[in-house]
Amino acid sequence: MPKTTCFEPHGQPGGETVNIGYDEYEVIRLLDYELLSQKQCADKMSISRSTVARMYEHARQQIADALVNGKRITISGGDIRVCAAMRPECRHIKNCCHRLKSPGE
Repeated sequence: MPKTTCFEPHGQPGGETVNIGYDEYEVIRLLDYELLSQKQCADKMSISRSTVARMYEHARQQIADALVNGKRITISGGDIRVCAAMRPECRHIKNCCHRLKSPGE
């Protein structure tokens, strides 16, 4: 889970907002911060690589809209679960979250 769930332009409170889901946040974190490949990200989140690509594209579009147009970014929602007990593969990851597969995915 992110430490901060809202980012807004300095001096522009109360403007328009874009939202990215926790699942999209996790994709951004794994790809851009942890520098994993889309395949590694998909494996870690137990989703398909094409789902990672779609989520990444949507999150990037939302973030770009906020940066270009001076909008607030909020992080909420999405299909995730937070690790209740530290899973072996998550022991070095603070605030780990994993996406729950939707029915039929």
